Amino acid sequence: MKKIGLALGSGGARGLAHITIFEAFEELGISPSIISGTSVGALIGTAIAAGFSTKEIKESIYNKLLSKTGNFWEVFKNSDFKKILDFVDVEIKPGGILKGEKFLSYLSEEIGVEKFEELKIPLSVVATNLYTREQAVFDSGDLYSAVKASYSLPGIFTPVTRNKYLYVDGGLVNPLPFDIIKEKCDVVVGINVLAKSKFKTHTEMPPAYEVLFSTFQIMQNSILSEKLKHVQPDILINTDIEDVRVFEFMKAEYIYKESKKYKSELKKKLDKILK
Repeated sequence: MKKIGLALGSGGARGLAHITIFEAFEELGISPSIISGTSVGALIGTAIAAGFSTKEIKESIYNKLLSKTGNFWEVFKNSDFKKILDFVDVEIKPGGILKGEKFLSYLSEEIGVEKFEELKIPLSVVATNLYTREQAVFDSGDLYSAVKASYSLPGIFTPVTRNKYLYVDGGLVNPLPFDIIKEKCDVVVGINVLAKSKFKTHTEMPPAYEVLFSTFQIMQNSILSEKLKHVQPDILINTDIEDVRVFEFMKAEYIYKESKKYKSELKKKLDKILK
């Protein structure tokens, strides 16, 4: 059996598409030999690497985010950014305005492991070293400081201190980290969930925070486009899920539905390459 690597990219709420697309692996009865992830890709990758099924991941998201009795229903309802700020711990500090510790505690409770070595599937998480301005790849030691670093959007989330350095969002350097596992497997699959278009009209005036997030995603798209000119995964799935903003996790069911065609695409390509 060929060793398959799975790279999960950044993209905010659109990253929920990773869950449905991964169902292609389950339906074929196969598992990746190694996983890499950036930002939301690191979050979903952690759950998969810990041995959670897509059904279990979706149930957890429903219970915590979508159910009206869930802990975070009021946080994400209508994508109310003020409530989201409360959820992720607002604290005006030099490095950023959000600590994000509450979400990290929730993730730790759900996953139930603390170190990379405890995962069932090897995982590599990408972050950015703030001072060297270079990519950092974490695959051992404390799991959650690495994951938090990977999604710590500069200026929004406070940087993470690890090994005497400060780390921020991995999307600054590698929004789809298939290259870091390419030499460790026979086939590498990359799932790109970055937005292609953001607003419904060219004249829509978005909130200031959406301008910031959109600018960040424009940069990530540029980085990825340039990288793909030089190296590509064996299988690349480019998604295009419209009308989903960065924090619109309440659109999970819509995202799952829109992702089904990409799951079918991946399933066909995997089936073909594994024959």
